[in-house]
Amino acid sequence: MKRDCKIEKKLKNGGNFSKEDIKTIMNIVRQEMNFMIKNNILITPKNYERWFYVFCYIVESKKELNDLEILGVYKDFYEDPYDEVKEKKEKEKTSRGFVKKLNTIANTIDEKILEIIKSLDKHNVELDKHTQNIQENREDIVQKEILNSINNILNELNELKNKNNILTKELKKYHQEVISLQKELKIAKTESQIDFLTGLVNRRRFDRALLELLNDLHTKNYPFSLILLDIDNFKKINDKYGHPGGDKVLQEVATILKNFLRANAIVSRFGGEEFAVILPGSKLDEAEHIAQRLRKAIENRSFHIDDLKVTASFGVTEAKKDDTLESIYERADKALYKAKKSGKNIVIAIK
Repeated sequence: MKRDCKIEKKLKNGGNFSKEDIKTIMNIVRQEMNFMIKNNILITPKNYERWFYVFCYIVESKKELNDLEILGVYKDFYEDPYDEVKEKKEKEKTSRGFVKKLNTIANTIDEKILEIIKSLDKHNVELDKHTQNIQENREDIVQKEILNSINNILNELNELKNKNNILTKELKKYHQEVISLQKELKIAKTESQIDFLTGLVNRRRFDRALLELLNDLHTKNYPFSLILLDIDNFKKINDKYGHPGGDKVLQEVATILKNFLRANAIVSRFGGEEFAVILPGSKLDEAEHIAQRLRKAIENRSFHIDDLKVTASFGVTEAKKDDTLESIYERADKALYKAKKSGKNIVIAIK
């Protein structure tokens, strides 16, 4: 299929743009950006240029196409595929560079949007001045033909101003979206949500989930419980079997937690040999019963490292309406400490 885009030719040749041309460009860009975002297509310079051609062809030929048909147009235009957001493993490999590139793109887009907004605001001020000047002098104009021409100019100026206002409003909305994107990128740059050894969420993500559930408890009276558990004598395991052996134990315990808990449970590796579990909807008695099941599952597990037997100690508490992040952790930690001091491989629950 021939890549034909009249607007692109004007852009390259530096031609003058009519109002219809500007309207067409805005339509192309709007459709292109919506499609790229919806279909996880990276907004790189190469991608942006290629998809501009695709949507230029679609808009200029006045075609109504669904997403699959649009992808078909792309394949007719280009032999090699576009760059898209890859699967999880690929994301993990390139996350830092990817976030950095996205951040640069977001900053560049934001700068351009602000420049356009300032330019349009300045343009509107000039339009107001010219409009006011013409209106003030209109009464002095006698000749009917000239007066009609002046009225036409005024109408054109008002129409142009209205279009500028609409465009400015849209750009300001995009500006806010870019600001939100920048905030998200900043968060993504400073934290990862997954502990890659165990596949569980990390402490930072777990804290956020705990805060959300505390808020639900305050506002909706939705109960939940917290379990902290610590692998007993983990230092001895590391000393005897080395870090590979210790890592295998951590991974097996994580697997037990994932397999034995309900789908809505939130499980985290806190660091070292400590894990944490949030049980949404569970009161203290049920949470204590679940902790006992987990304790027995770990105790009875074969870790396939000589004759190694692993146990864990548990501290359990139910959230209270006046709890903070610090107070609920303190109570669960106190229960865990008591379990450790009481001989290990036991569950202690504190109200």
